[in-house]
Amino acid sequence: MSKSEYTNLPVWPEADTPCVGFCSTNLGDNICMGCGRTLDEVDGWLFKSDEEKEAVWTRIRQAGVGYRWES
Repeated sequence: MSKSEYTNLPVWPEADTPCVGFCSTNLGDNICMGCGRTLDEVDGWLFKSDEEKEAVWTRIRQAGVGYRWES
C-alpha cells in the first residue's frame, strides 16, 4: 500500500482503530509513523471507552502526523 492509499482508509466511527498496520512504536518511536498515536494510546486501545477513542481520533486528525493522514 502506498502512503497516499492510507488516507483513504475509514475513520471513526466506521473504523474502531486508527491502525494502518505500519506501527513504529514497537521500534521506539513516541508517535506511531502509521497512525499518529502515542505508545500509550496504541497499547491501551482495546480498553478505552468510545469517548476516549473519539478524543484520540480527533487529536490525531488535527495533528495530521502519520501515513494515515499524509496525502
